[in-house]
Amino acid sequence: MESPESRRPAEPDGSGPPEETSPNSDADTAGTQPGLSELREAVANVRTRLPHGPSLREDGLAGLSLAIANVPDGMANGVLVGVNPVYGLYATMVGPLVGGLLSSTRLMVITTTAAASLTVGQALSQTPAADRSSALFAMVLLVGIFQILFGVLGLGRLTRFVSYSVTTGFLAGISTLLILSQLPTIAGYAASGSNRVMQAVDVLMHLDQVNLAALGTGGLALVLAVLLPRTKLRSLGRLLAVVVPSLLVAMLAAQVEVVSDVGGIAGGIPTPHLPRFSLTEIVNVLTGALSVAIVTLVQGVGVSQNVPNRDGSRTRISRDFIAQGAANVACGLFRGLPVGGSLSATAINVISGAVTRWGSIFAGLWMAVIVVAVPGLVAFIAMPALGALLIVAGASSLKPSEVAVLRNAGWPSVMAGVTTYLATLFLPIQAAVGLGVVLSALLFLSRTASAVTVVHLVRHADGRVEERTPPRQLPDATVTVLDVYGDLFFAGARTFERLLPSPRGADRPAVVLRLRGRRTLGATLIDVLGHYAEELEKVNGRLYLTGVSHDVHQQVVRSEKLRLHGPVCAHAATAFVWQSTGAGVAEAEAWLATSGADGARNQTEST
Repeated sequence: MESPESRRPAEPDGSGPPEETSPNSDADTAGTQPGLSELREAVANVRTRLPHGPSLREDGLAGLSLAIANVPDGMANGVLVGVNPVYGLYATMVGPLVGGLLSSTRLMVITTTAAASLTVGQALSQTPAADRSSALFAMVLLVGIFQILFGVLGLGRLTRFVSYSVTTGFLAGISTLLILSQLPTIAGYAASGSNRVMQAVDVLMHLDQVNLAALGTGGLALVLAVLLPRTKLRSLGRLLAVVVPSLLVAMLAAQVEVVSDVGGIAGGIPTPHLPRFSLTEIVNVLTGALSVAIVTLVQGVGVSQNVPNRDGSRTRISRDFIAQGAANVACGLFRGLPVGGSLSATAINVISGAVTRWGSIFAGLWMAVIVVAVPGLVAFIAMPALGALLIVAGASSLKPSEVAVLRNAGWPSVMAGVTTYLATLFLPIQAAVGLGVVLSALLFLSRTASAVTVVHLVRHADGRVEERTPPRQLPDATVTVLDVYGDLFFAGARTFERLLPSPRGADRPAVVLRLRGRRTLGATLIDVLGHYAEELEKVNGRLYLTGVSHDVHQQVVRSEKLRLHGPVCAHAATAFVWQSTGAGVAEAEAWLATSGADGARNQTEST
């Protein structure tokens, strides 16, 4: 479950051979097949040597603290999915172990998250209870396959195109649903309704049917979950918030639902098996798996950005995709919930003193010990106590400061955030994720198209270049130097076209357009430049393209719209700023002088 935690400065990793000592972003894999280097390095991490000395002790203790914290979290996420809570424990055993071995973000903990569990729970909401477990494991297995595929294809860079406003709206919706989904559990009332919102409304409309013992158990757990983490019992606070109310329920023999009422708790380590699901569920399983894969990967990117490696080496997003995918494949085979990079679990790992990736690995090993040694105690955990823990997690994930950022970012961001938030509340998670992707694309295109600026460059005698507002009308027989800022693909090119000074009514205007830094010209921009060159030609003018790269020059040469040595001239970019533009200006001035002299001579001869 996601909740913000503080972090302390990291220390150098002193165990084993150095890993990734050079910068290693996704861009470093240029010249190789996408993602293959990440896959090779991820597999190579399995050979990581065991920690020794102080790091062995620190990682072992950090792993124990994390495992204890993961006990209530794992079971609570099982409740959220609507399956046996022990599946959450299996996920917190397998996820940190496999993810810790493979991830490039060494202190990141890959374990259960509320967002992933809620997404799966909604995707399986119409699945019969008898078939839900099989469909769950098949979905988790597919989540892992999707994530590994994303990593191998090097799609980590695409996360940069997910709008902040859309992400904020989606996560706020997830947090709200997390709170609403547990109201029936806290109330001890079997609510009905088409979605979580309507089920919460049903609870409020039938307060006379609330189980007071369940409500008291959940209320006590809620108070303890808020207060205990702020005391010296910080690392055990959430566990005690579940254990104490559960003990009271057992001592008083209260009529409160416990974990054993949901499903049996088998002792020992689960054996691997290949999950099966009905063909009638294939659409829900596939779309749900894709949604969970996207949600957990976006969360994982946030974790890797907030928890840098201690030796200063950069992390690889695509490699972390592979690590999360492998962890989910293992969870699907060993009957676990979906897992992903968890900010709260990672924070606990860092705060507890983890030095290397073995803090996460030891957390998985300690969880295996807990599952084998005390499975019977898990059966007596009160369900309302787990529900209270989820409510606290949901409330802590709601960040008013992020909402304020959207409010100050303008109405497009506000509309995108609000729309995604409402879609998350009332639509299936798969539909909300799809809508969020579409809104991100629309926001990107809208901002790209509007963020285009054309400036008029004027070079002074002392060498300084002044930027001015370009004229609306080109002057006669004058060289006008223009530069453009912004993306010139698609709608951006059309915005650029509207901003260009008009050549109509001018006589022999010369326009020098700087294209320095443009690696390629899109088809729309070529069309815009071709049309502008034709307008200039109609008034005996010319267009000079300067700062042109080799690839752009090849496009210009091959284009039928841009006729070189006619109305269009091109000057290649050099290592020196303004040299290409200066050459274009000199050529334009020489052309104006020649064309002016020819015009005067023709006028004299005709006279």
